[in-house]
Amino acid sequence: MPSRIESDTSRPVPTAFGLVVREFYGGTCAVVAVEGELDLATAPDLERMLDDALLAGRTIVVDLSLATFIDSTALGVLLGANRQLGGDGGPGRVRDARLAVVCARQNLLRIFEFSGLDTAFAIFPELEDALAHVRGRDACAD
Repeated sequence: MPSRIESDTSRPVPTAFGLVVREFYGGTCAVVAVEGELDLATAPDLERMLDDALLAGRTIVVDLSLATFIDSTALGVLLGANRQLGGDGGPGRVRDARLAVVCARQNLLRIFEFSGLDTAFAIFPELEDALAHVRGRDACAD
């Protein structure tokens, strides 16, 4: 008698987590790409990478294109980096630097909206637009 394999679809399958940092514009901009779930367990890794970029005086793009989830801990990490850059209107400790977020996933955009943080960050659907923003250029200009 053949055995029947049943799968449990009630529990989500964990997604592998990864962070990749790429440098642009002669090392003046760090793009931190996030893959998987950005939560209480993984947010400290992102915080370390952002701190390293800030200490080096880089502008930052956080690319959430491959992220599947973010929680309040991750939002706090992003807010902290934004404050250090003066993105909240304060003086910031890194001069002439900006932070942009790449995010086109509706489930993640809703988290920014529900928390009221969609206006705290410059959020773009494409990496090219975010890079243009951190360079201080209109996304349509060359």
